[in-house]
Amino acid sequence: MRRILVLLALAASACLAQTPDERLAATARLWNYVKYVHPRVTAPGIDWDAAFAKAIPKISAAKSDDDFAAALNEMLGALHDPATRVTVAALSQDSRIVLTIKPAENGVTVVTLEAGEVPQAIQAMNGFAARIANAGNVVFDLRGSLLAPGLIRTLPVARACEGPSYASREHSGYANAGNSGSGGYSSSWKIGDAAQLPAASQAIRPVLLVNSKTAVPQVALVAQQCGAGAIVSEDAITEDAVDVAQVVPGFGKLRVKVRTRELWYPDGTTGFSPNVVLDKTGDDALRAAMELARSGNWPVPKDRPRRTLPPAIFTEKNYIGQPYPSMEYRVIAAARVWGVFHYFHPYLPLYGEDWDKVLLDFIPRMARAEDALQYHLAVAEMVAHTHDSHSSVSSRELNDFRGRAAAGLELQWIDNQPVVLRVVDPTLKDAVHPGDIVKRIDGAPPSKAIGELSPFVSASTPQSLMNTMMRGLLSGPPDTVVSVTFASAAGEREVQVPRNPANARLLSPYRSGDVFRLATPKIGYVDLERLTTAQVDEMFEKFKNTDAIIMDMRGYPQGTAWSIAPRLANQPGKIDAVFRRNLVTAEINPDRANQVMLFEQPIPVTTKPLYSGKTVMLIDERAISQSEHSGLMYKTANGTVFIGSPTQGANGDVTWFMAPGGIRINFSGHDVRWPDGRQLQRVGLTPDIPVRPTPEGIRAGRDEVLERAIEYLEKGR
Repeated sequence: MRRILVLLALAASACLAQTPDERLAATARLWNYVKYVHPRVTAPGIDWDAAFAKAIPKISAAKSDDDFAAALNEMLGALHDPATRVTVAALSQDSRIVLTIKPAENGVTVVTLEAGEVPQAIQAMNGFAARIANAGNVVFDLRGSLLAPGLIRTLPVARACEGPSYASREHSGYANAGNSGSGGYSSSWKIGDAAQLPAASQAIRPVLLVNSKTAVPQVALVAQQCGAGAIVSEDAITEDAVDVAQVVPGFGKLRVKVRTRELWYPDGTTGFSPNVVLDKTGDDALRAAMELARSGNWPVPKDRPRRTLPPAIFTEKNYIGQPYPSMEYRVIAAARVWGVFHYFHPYLPLYGEDWDKVLLDFIPRMARAEDALQYHLAVAEMVAHTHDSHSSVSSRELNDFRGRAAAGLELQWIDNQPVVLRVVDPTLKDAVHPGDIVKRIDGAPPSKAIGELSPFVSASTPQSLMNTMMRGLLSGPPDTVVSVTFASAAGEREVQVPRNPANARLLSPYRSGDVFRLATPKIGYVDLERLTTAQVDEMFEKFKNTDAIIMDMRGYPQGTAWSIAPRLANQPGKIDAVFRRNLVTAEINPDRANQVMLFEQPIPVTTKPLYSGKTVMLIDERAISQSEHSGLMYKTANGTVFIGSPTQGANGDVTWFMAPGGIRINFSGHDVRWPDGRQLQRVGLTPDIPVRPTPEGIRAGRDEVLERAIEYLEKGR
């Protein structure tokens, strides 16, 4: 019955997009749907990018539904699949949904579909098996019905029959071309169990009368396969009459059908053909079908072909040697970005804006980009609308724009201004000092550079955006200088700050000194940014007689949480996080949300000695992803207290894809949440005890966040 309601809804589809950009956006959505569900799009010889590119000028120039349909069919024609096509005819509403049994005539009972309401249809379906029992020879007149598969769900046949199942592509998260990353994402073929019909004690001999406008029920194929029933057609009929395709909504008067799966018989064959093509219509066809049913003698269908399945994964082409691709491929970039995030980004519901509108806005911007840099910036700006700090965009052009050479200063956004945390360039040691405030950059306030850079940065939270801004605020071309005006207690001064690519290595890690040490005789301190897994046991041995450990997570760790958390856990096997991953399958609706796979992650169990003291974790906006996931584990393990300021709010096993022009785009492949389902993405870890450094404290050489942690552990507040 769900199929009936869906088809009735599609009959009232929205009006056709009128502007060229709206038509391109609609086509981009269709193109992506085909890319991820069509079973033949990855077959050798099919260039799906080129098919779209060739159609773009004709789609833009279309003056009528016929023009638009012709352009779409030219694109879809690259698939060589008659089940995937566009017709200039809206899906008409069929009110014939009530199964009606006619009195037997000359030993043959005829079942027809009559007009009625949905409650009548449900009532007729529920009692149908009992009413048709022992009817003997039965002709089901299903001509012209697209709703037949939802109405004819079983057939009482004399012997058990096994028919076809379906083979379809399934994507568990986004598997990138290099199969790299920590997410374990994959694309594969899913072959369902073969459809079955049990032997019925009160059996019939069914003959299904169809035509080229009928959707053939799967149970008819099962009965046909074992010879217990027959399918006869008024006219030539192909595999697209079987339930292998989906109607894609949103094209107004155009009816767009896309194959989503292949028929898959137990013997490894595929395809479909009727037992008989009558070449008759109307009552003549019905009488011929009745005669065939009465005789019980019908020919077997022609042999089915064997099919070799192509790769399930769709590998995106990178076009690295074309930094400024043609207009058509720049449009494809907008379409590709939209499609990957639409189907695979689990945080799509958190955007807070209409992703379809973003596509519509950026198609013309990419199409009209005047040079390579303008195009690459448009890609970066489109991705910025995903609001995921993992959604980084990189290319040679973008790296040049951002500046490949860093200044030898670490900045942090404090009290709405850039403040110097560290000076790593030895040539600046006498001119710039920790705690200095950046007032002007090349004569302009820092807000100017921030305003110029921020539109091209995807940031989960405001603190994440400012962390990115501080890291690149003074960057520029190698071997250049930037004029920076600093303010301190002594007043303002202008300094010529050199840029050097080598400075990036000097800025990481954030801290120096012993990786772990005693902060006080009873409080241990460990820098999780620098601690390695090989050092974990030594650390716990050193701290075994302490009352507490301060874990400094103001940075990015080295995978140590899976060794540390088990030794903090107050009970084994606690769930520390819940993961959600998008599943893209043939069952998805083209305009609806994806299916989701959910799984829980437990803290590993250890046989090593447990640490029973208190733990606190220092956090700020330099913590992202694994840093935040470590926080989930430590908080779950023993209630670790967070001290500092909110983290970036981006977690979820990064994956990536390429856009035309050699542009690499990363993004989060998993939605990671607290064990109770609370949101982490776009929130971050929030401190139990808030504290931020101050310019005055930095000037005095103090670590005010660390000091507050020691105070809390010593005084309990």
